[in-house]
Amino acid sequence: MKKREWLLPVSIIAIAVFLIIFYFNIYEITEQTIPIRNEVMPRPFPMLVPIQYRMWLSPIILIIAIVSISYYFISKKLEKNMKIVLNLINKNNFKTNKGSTEINNKDTILKLLNFNERKVLERLIERKGEILQSEISRIKGMNKLKAHRAIRNLELRGVIETESYGKTKHIVLSKDIKNIMLK
Repeated sequence: MKKREWLLPVSIIAIAVFLIIFYFNIYEITEQTIPIRNEVMPRPFPMLVPIQYRMWLSPIILIIAIVSISYYFISKKLEKNMKIVLNLINKNNFKTNKGSTEINNKDTILKLLNFNERKVLERLIERKGEILQSEISRIKGMNKLKAHRAIRNLELRGVIETESYGKTKHIVLSKDIKNIMLK
């Protein structure tokens, strides 16, 4: 969460800079297109950067602002999902009070993952916790890019660990998840 705190002020500053640059661009364009009785009007502010550069700079600043705001709000949702998963894992509360039946903890954890991550984790469970990335990319509906992104996200969350294996990667369930999923 601390890594995210700077995103909102940066995006607000970027939007303010965009609006200022946009205002000066519009001011200069209208000044050039609407001459007033052949009089030279003094500029209220000297233009330090030529309009050609400002026209490229303003969309770039706007894109930076939009991306940082989007990441700020999306990361909040991901953080909530990760807290739920960690609570399920840390509490180790997967048995009922009677102890006779076990809650299907695999389904609970799988519900918190997106479709491609779920496919990868299900295949890992089928293969006893070890698989090659090249095999994952051959799953129906997956390709190399989808497999790479799903594996990267699972690795960032600590669900799996990867090791280089020639031109591909060897993927292994982390010890905590392996204990839960492969009982």
